[in-house]
Amino acid sequence: MIDAKESRELARAEIGLFLDDPRFAPWREMTLGEPVLVMTVHKEPSYWSVPVLIRGRVAGFVRVLGTGKVAALGTFYQDPAQIDDCPVVVTVIDATEACYRAQELIHHEEGETASDPLFVHDGPPGREAWLIEVIKEGRPYRWIFVTPAFVYERPAGELLDEALE
Repeated sequence: MIDAKESRELARAEIGLFLDDPRFAPWREMTLGEPVLVMTVHKEPSYWSVPVLIRGRVAGFVRVLGTGKVAALGTFYQDPAQIDDCPVVVTVIDATEACYRAQELIHHEEGETASDPLFVHDGPPGREAWLIEVIKEGRPYRWIFVTPAFVYERPAGELLDEALE
């Protein structure tokens, strides 16, 4: 698994290949933020999401796999003139917001407690969410996934059926 510094260097090199593309023209004035390690649902390191910062906003990202291969570049804008509408964190919502959104699904009165949020991919790379593990009687009971758009849950340890994707 490469480290954060290596992921930034690889991201910077990859971005250089796309600066002539009109969709990435705003990236000429970018800086790279601190890479975020994306874990598997089994809490294993998987890949890095390197934020592309423009005027204090995350205009896009570079997904760098643990092997060092750049898997994707993406933008958080459709119109390059709308950078000010982009998120301020590459995860779009932060861990605090993820906890807040998950609270109504945690039944403290039934003895449930919640883990700290962990940024994961639920299924293939790119299907990212905050994972909050609900613990009951000392064991993982449910997984709550919080995305910018919605919250969903399933029994802890149950993987997605990728055939249904």
